[in-house]
Amino acid sequence: MAAEGSSMNDAEIKALLERRISRRRAKDLLVALVKVPSPQTELLEDEPLLKAFITSAIEPRLRTMAFSDIRYDQMGNLIATYGAGASGKSLMLIGNAMNQPAATMPNPYDGDVVDGAAYGLPGECVMGKGASEQKANLAAMLHAMETVIASEIPINDQLIFTCCVSGETGKHDAIKSVVEGAGVRADMAVLGGTGLKITLGNRGRIDVFVTVKGSPCHSSRPWDGVNAITGATEAIRLLLDRVKVDKIHPQLGRQSLTVNHIRSFPESTHTVQERCEFTLDRRLLPGEDPNDAFAEIERIAKEVERIKDPVSGKTYGVEVRLGPYMYPSLVTTESPVVRALLRASEVMLGKPAETYYSPSAFDQGYLNHVGIATANFGPGEHQYAHTDYDMASVERTADAAKVYAFMMLDYLS
Repeated sequence: MAAEGSSMNDAEIKALLERRISRRRAKDLLVALVKVPSPQTELLEDEPLLKAFITSAIEPRLRTMAFSDIRYDQMGNLIATYGAGASGKSLMLIGNAMNQPAATMPNPYDGDVVDGAAYGLPGECVMGKGASEQKANLAAMLHAMETVIASEIPINDQLIFTCCVSGETGKHDAIKSVVEGAGVRADMAVLGGTGLKITLGNRGRIDVFVTVKGSPCHSSRPWDGVNAITGATEAIRLLLDRVKVDKIHPQLGRQSLTVNHIRSFPESTHTVQERCEFTLDRRLLPGEDPNDAFAEIERIAKEVERIKDPVSGKTYGVEVRLGPYMYPSLVTTESPVVRALLRASEVMLGKPAETYYSPSAFDQGYLNHVGIATANFGPGEHQYAHTDYDMASVERTADAAKVYAFMMLDYLS
């Protein structure tokens, strides 16, 4: 088939994509992806089912599209490129393999098709674990790419698609491996989103693990030991009193510090505890560095080493460790990726996409931090994520494919 031309106007691009992008194809892709389990397990990114999902459900479809440059980084993230790369412009679409475990969902991998009206969604919906977050977005990206490539309109610049083994870990390790480990860069990037809205910003987060060490003894003779629970209580009091969380962002809200887990050891009766561990969730605003926030927490928590156990008069030991973290993110409507999404949405869907600020942190924070203009947009449904009604709208999946495809043709051809 002859190429349909590379100097098309908006109306011509829209007509082309309207002819080629269909709800039927979006539904078929979404059902097929849901039927391949890719759950979060205790192995996290090393879970073999994640790599199996990418190699069996993603890579073969890319090869069918005529992607020839397909590789994997050291973590198992797929990286595929397409286009001549003539002028140096590049657009990256980022998908994720990992979804929540099946838990109590009775039909997590059946790909059942239901009427969305009962759930407040338009048209048909596909149910299954990951549909509302990862897999509807993947289906839309795959449909967009296959449509653009099949049109034979030359891609003069570079399209990059990556499917990461992450998705539910709360850390940037996978995308960092793609960017820093494999050397992948782009002018702009789009991550999957929710409800066909553009995410302009979100708070970041660090997890901090604190261990207060004491010395065990029988609780009938507490002066013989050092009670780690008492030391942990002092550490928590100091942290909540002295860590500065007084800044507020007009759209993203305020900084925060929350103790969200605590436990002590040994697990035996009538025993002064030798060790007490607790976890902190520190929410970050744009402009805050995760390492600086951690350093403040570490400095204050370590002050407990100068406090003596009130019963024994002996001192505590304190260890503080930085866990997973995610950078805050903030872009404006003047960001090139937001402008591209707004333009594509207006042409293909008849109106610019709504913008909003998300309560959730994801990889857009890291990407913007390293200078890749990134926003979230996609067909996901946050209200059904992590529930027994995990689902996504077929109509919105097809609409997202139209927006992604227009961006490719508008920016890269």
